[in-house]
Amino acid sequence: MRTDGAPAKTDRRSPLPAWEPPPSVAARTPETRREAVRLSLRILVELHRWRVPPDGGTASWQSTQQGLAQELAASQGAVSKVLARLVAANIVRAERRHVHGLERRVRVYSLTPQGEGLALEIRQRFGLGPPSAPIG
Repeated sequence: MRTDGAPAKTDRRSPLPAWEPPPSVAARTPETRREAVRLSLRILVELHRWRVPPDGGTASWQSTQQGLAQELAASQGAVSKVLARLVAANIVRAERRHVHGLERRVRVYSLTPQGEGLALEIRQRFGLGPPSAPIG
């Protein structure tokens, strides 16, 4: 109770951890299951799929904010907010790199070792399969 007699506000956030899917995801087909997985998890899976070469080589367009937004059919603003949280959590790192087809260097995102492990766990947990893009 608050001091003025009004009831305290309750926290209505989901009790599920950020990496848990909604309960109805398990019963869906692989395509709808992939769509139901939270944006942060889908970003990790995409970054795992389009890995940035560690030697400073050219990165793929899909590892940029615009590329991720297009691949995931999400707004660039939503992708930007999620990426900022993932960078702050040391799951994703950002750096300026050359991207094939662009004239100037742009910010690209890649997984940290912690992010790599999390992406593999997400793929196994949700049955998203192995990465389909080659490394580098």
